[in-house]
Amino acid sequence: MPTIEVRLHAGLERYAPMGGGAAASFPLAVPDGGTVGDVLSHLGIPREAVHLIFVNGLAQFLDSPLKEGDRLALFAPIGGG
Repeated sequence: MPTIEVRLHAGLERYAPMGGGAAASFPLAVPDGGTVGDVLSHLGIPREAVHLIFVNGLAQFLDSPLKEGDRLALFAPIGGG
């Protein structure tokens, strides 16, 4: 199984396997052909909780496939005003 690096930001850190700090980062094994959506399901992150998805610094989608060594960064919507 390929291993990727997952980074959770903007409030999603609470879904990290061992809890999270200011920015949770951890390795994660994904099945061959696994997608960003599969990672969300595995971590228990509701799809509506994710606003931005980056793989290796490029914007991606829930159905984007992942491969060995990818860096997946997930961001929740951020409010302000």
